[in-house]
Amino acid sequence: MSAKLSIARVGRFIIFQLLLLMVLPARELTLDAIFKEDQFKRASLGSFKWVPETDSYAFLSDDSITGGKSLFQVDLLKGDTTRLVSSENFIIHEDTLNITGFWFSPDGDNLLLLTQERKQWRHSFFGVYYNYSISQNQLTSIAKGEHLRNIKYAPDSRKIAYVKEDNNLYIFDILQRKEKKLTRDGSETILNGYRGWLYEEEFGSFDGYRWSPDSKNILFFREDQSHVKQFTYLDEKGLYPEVKQVYYPKAGEENPTVKTGVISVRGGRTSWLNFEEYEDIYFPKASWFEDEAVVARLNRKQNHLEWIKFNSKSRKRMLIIEDVDSAWVDVHENPLFLTDGSFLFTSERSGYRHIFYADSDGTIISQVTEGEWEVKRLVDVNEELGKIYFTANRESILEQHFYSVNPDGSGLLQLTSGPGWHSPQLSPTKSYFIDSYSSSKIPQRILLKTIQGETVRVMVETDMEPYLEYDFTYPEFFDFTTADGVTLKGMITLPWNFDEEKKYPIIINGYGLAGSQMAADWWGGRNYLWHQYMAQNGHIIVSINNRQTGGRGKAFKNLGYRDLGKWLINDHIEAVNYLGKFPYADTNRVGVWGWSGGGYFTALALTKGADYFTTGVSIAPVTDWRLYDTAYTERYMGLLSENEAGYDTASVLTYIDQFKGKLLLVHGTGDDNVHAQNTLWLMDKFIESGKQVDMLFYPS
Repeated sequence: MSAKLSIARVGRFIIFQLLLLMVLPARELTLDAIFKEDQFKRASLGSFKWVPETDSYAFLSDDSITGGKSLFQVDLLKGDTTRLVSSENFIIHEDTLNITGFWFSPDGDNLLLLTQERKQWRHSFFGVYYNYSISQNQLTSIAKGEHLRNIKYAPDSRKIAYVKEDNNLYIFDILQRKEKKLTRDGSETILNGYRGWLYEEEFGSFDGYRWSPDSKNILFFREDQSHVKQFTYLDEKGLYPEVKQVYYPKAGEENPTVKTGVISVRGGRTSWLNFEEYEDIYFPKASWFEDEAVVARLNRKQNHLEWIKFNSKSRKRMLIIEDVDSAWVDVHENPLFLTDGSFLFTSERSGYRHIFYADSDGTIISQVTEGEWEVKRLVDVNEELGKIYFTANRESILEQHFYSVNPDGSGLLQLTSGPGWHSPQLSPTKSYFIDSYSSSKIPQRILLKTIQGETVRVMVETDMEPYLEYDFTYPEFFDFTTADGVTLKGMITLPWNFDEEKKYPIIINGYGLAGSQMAADWWGGRNYLWHQYMAQNGHIIVSINNRQTGGRGKAFKNLGYRDLGKWLINDHIEAVNYLGKFPYADTNRVGVWGWSGGGYFTALALTKGADYFTTGVSIAPVTDWRLYDTAYTERYMGLLSENEAGYDTASVLTYIDQFKGKLLLVHGTGDDNVHAQNTLWLMDKFIESGKQVDMLFYPS
């Protein structure tokens, strides 16, 4: 072989390798790497609880010395970890408890230990509980090993309340080790101190009672489901399917009725709070201030919210907050009471969600925050410093930051920095906070900061090495203007090794229902990685914030009232038209996918928007809003009896004849929220119309 020929071959080999580097990422992303091998770890502190009245937190972890799970305590400032309670102290009848959760008593001296956890619905669960006294090194079984739920310490740390499987409310005296039954009419349909499926799913709470601050009384909800129809589904995994049922009121059907009462821990008769004349209403929230119970009530249409303060001694009641809206009123957190009885609350009455400061009788003292931006959460107040803490999107609709402000609205200070979505956790002393945040380019970073916003230390950062191996193409944000002049936000991920001279198919990930947000500067977890996989395989990935989504004020959200599908499809079509201005975007090949509300978007896009969207994967879709629950559906669609035409217009079933693309429907047969019935109704319509689609069911 001549030297010249050898050099030529080497040259060609080098050129070939360089060309490969240009067309292939450093490492090809695989679905196994994302979903099976779980290679992409994000920074996390794990599950922890604050140690009361300290700047430290505690967590359960395997103990290499004892061989069991011990409780460890971390000093925030130093970062030092010490063993708080050894697993050797969690032994009963010679068996070490298999603890899956724990809670401190308010005084920090007792631990509530959860074992034998059994999931109920999305958030709720049963468990067998034990009380451990740290100072006495004493482990006590609660309720003789029965399965309990909604278990909580009293403020004085001497008693524990809980709900048993008979749906009655009980208390347990820790020192005397005695149990007392407070209610007696609990049954399958009468729930005392426990919320049914509807309240848990749509108002975010299965906890149906509140201790009074002096630990002498309990405010509780009595929920009657006897008039609520049950939805039946099957667990098909056994030889003979198991029938399962859930009390599930669909749009237009009867809701559970709720009574609100106060009962003494000594027992005796319940003092009902005289709301019986308002039968078809919701009671989504409750709290106490001193000896006054504070209860939120919301009408069936959900456009009139009242907060009532009820004195348990004098039996006088007072309206302290009232919000009315032409569409619906969102229920936020409980009012935050100060020691003098004045309080803080959030409301959208100004057009955007902001903080208001009111006197004890509800008279507004000041609107604390204002402007065309939204408070996301009222976090806490430090009366000693005269500071209110909250999260908001003040800097950008794409971001969330942590702020402090004075009650009169002065001294507004941003406590977090760096682009992204910041989620703060205040320490018990309110001297420090943990700033956990991510962005479209940072999977997760966790900092310890002073309450003035100064960084004390980096607690944990994501190891970026596994990510850097794959040459991710990070999302970019863009604005576009619709034909009728509305500017919307979008997010786009371009293919790896993007070439403007080529044409790429588009995949839109959508959801877009009222108050949601798809385009935001956060790390999207596994969906983010799934989109990176598709981008590496030559697709443009897009998400937008259509009209009716959150972050832009109440009027913007209200645009979707009575027809959740109108702007959802219209604005995604506008996005396709906008992308069509760029030669590299192939608007003849637009795929869509989504889950739950995103499944609804996908199915509607392939039918109502069939001229623009050619392929879709619709997971657990709502296909007709008559099939979904009352609280969510009627909030945004109005009452069925008043808006039948709107329900038809928003239904996927209405547009079956327009379908002409390729659609994969995916559903779990045991979905208690969006029932597989939705997909079956849609399939039935496709069959009637002679349309061919693909379907995948996940059993049970």
